Amino acid sequence: MPLATPSPALAPPTILPAAPCGQQLCSARLCSTLLSSAPGRPPPPCPPPPSSCCHHSPLIALRGWGPQGWTHPTVAPEPSWSDGRKVGRRTPEPEVGSVPGSLTTSSSTIQAMGIKTALPAAELGLYSLVLSGALAYAGRGLLEASQDGAHRKAFRESVRPGWEYIGRKMDVADFEWVMWFTSFRNVIIFALSGHVLFAKLCTMVAPQLRSWMYAVYGALAVLGTMGPWYLLLLLGHCVSLYVASLLGQPWLCLGLGLASLASFKLDPLISWQSGFVTGTFDLQEVLFHGGSGFTVLRCTSFALESCAHPDRRYSLADLLKYNFYLPFFFFGPIMTFDRFHTQMSQVEPVRREGELWRIRAQAGLSVVAVMAVDIFFHFFYILTIPNDLKFANRLPDSALAGLAYSNLVYDWVKAAVLFGVVNTVARLDHLDPPQPPKCITALYVFAETHFDRGINDWLCKYVYDHIGGEHSEVIPELGATVATFAITTLWLGPCDIVYLWSFLNCFGLNFELWVQKLAELGPLAQIEASLSEQMSRRVRALFGAMNFWAIIMYNLVSLNSLEFTELVARRLLLTGFPQTTLAILFVTYCGVQLVKERERTLALEEEQKQDKEKPE
Repeated sequence: MPLATPSPALAPPTILPAAPCGQQLCSARLCSTLLSSAPGRPPPPCPPPPSSCCHHSPLIALRGWGPQGWTHPTVAPEPSWSDGRKVGRRTPEPEVGSVPGSLTTSSSTIQAMGIKTALPAAELGLYSLVLSGALAYAGRGLLEASQDGAHRKAFRESVRPGWEYIGRKMDVADFEWVMWFTSFRNVIIFALSGHVLFAKLCTMVAPQLRSWMYAVYGALAVLGTMGPWYLLLLLGHCVSLYVASLLGQPWLCLGLGLASLASFKLDPLISWQSGFVTGTFDLQEVLFHGGSGFTVLRCTSFALESCAHPDRRYSLADLLKYNFYLPFFFFGPIMTFDRFHTQMSQVEPVRREGELWRIRAQAGLSVVAVMAVDIFFHFFYILTIPNDLKFANRLPDSALAGLAYSNLVYDWVKAAVLFGVVNTVARLDHLDPPQPPKCITALYVFAETHFDRGINDWLCKYVYDHIGGEHSEVIPELGATVATFAITTLWLGPCDIVYLWSFLNCFGLNFELWVQKLAELGPLAQIEASLSEQMSRRVRALFGAMNFWAIIMYNLVSLNSLEFTELVARRLLLTGFPQTTLAILFVTYCGVQLVKERERTLALEEEQKQDKEKPE
């Protein structure tokens, strides 16, 4: 989502943190948008900690799927060649002769530099060897630690019997993951399978009515799951924002939308509205906050699009069909109303060549990911160990670094699985939903840090880009980030950990622009211009390695706890200095260079594709 050429910034990347013990955040990228956990995705307003601490994905927090706070509105989008959309401030590799952070470049020398710069094959091979060896060494330390701690008293609540025939227990610290794939697995499969079959039948019999059929099925599913009073509550919020849209005042629609969102985040209104849910079950709080939070965002999108296009005369029926589309209802991702309405209004949608194969591949990858996570948790107790600080403090430095990294990777996998399942169903319905999150391993630049593309797009379109414009001036950018993070804080549920996360991300996003402006003064640009293309790439990768660990530390605060984050920082930066610090920095540098090489390959492939499409 970044648009400008960034300078190597030391600003820590912004990722939605997961709140400790039941109040988790999602990750988000402002430069293009962010909001909630992939199982990704709104959280209750800082409820008291549950009796037992459970691991929740930061992505989920933003999306509002878990009992914790979820949101993720400051994550930058991927480079334009990866998703085809440009939102917010884009930050491709700067080129020689260009001013880091400038929006345009103007010479062939400049174009030759940056992301298309290649390194010697032997050097890349060395990086691969170092990275593979370091990961294997850290993994061995984690495996041994998991085996040694399997019978610890502190592990009894979250390490339960698993594969007894080989003597392996299983890490079950993540409440959401366990519930989704055990007790609620059949319910989820039944609901989504029913939607797919119902959708196929409607498409064959009355394709012009398919959007109505989706809405009816979704409303009935919400009615059966949450009860009639909860359905009426959401209808009340839908009608109020629809009436506001008739007045044609965007400020009124946005203000009412934020007020509706606040009513689901702050007492006493949240307590009063939660009483509309009938019955009790384990995921009731998750579904309540997910359904209500995303309903408000969708209704606000509808109202703002109605104000922007008064000639189109959208009806209340259009809003209901948009809001009660079941695959997106509880967990997102969110599509802005204009995109959803355009795609759903196609009477006879046509699939692109090979699309069904890609849908099957995505479904297969989701199944494989679930199985891989299940196997992994029988050998590595990465979610339980951080809760026992005494035990974690005894880990070798390499294993501790691997533990911090693996927690973020798991959070990404969790988000990718949930996004993948929902997106598979949406694609069967001829929709083009937001893509799954970008792999955490590839996030080394603050302007590209992002998980939930749907919320990222929502925030950027209606707040961040609207206020910040081209995101090239300091004061407008400061106003845009403050406004965006204020809304993000409300989405996550105001509390101390959210305030801290929002402040750090807001500062980081602005700090990146400040570094760009500083580089425009001339001396730094001249220094970089004097370097060879390959040396410039190496210098930037070094800054990227620092940024990568800033991302890790930001997320650990929310995914685990402030105490565990302090432990990791102290061991890796203070007591381990300089040997551990420099060793981990070098290993991370190797990983960043490999990611850059992958980006270079994708950029060249995209360029070749565009050249072939040009008319002779």
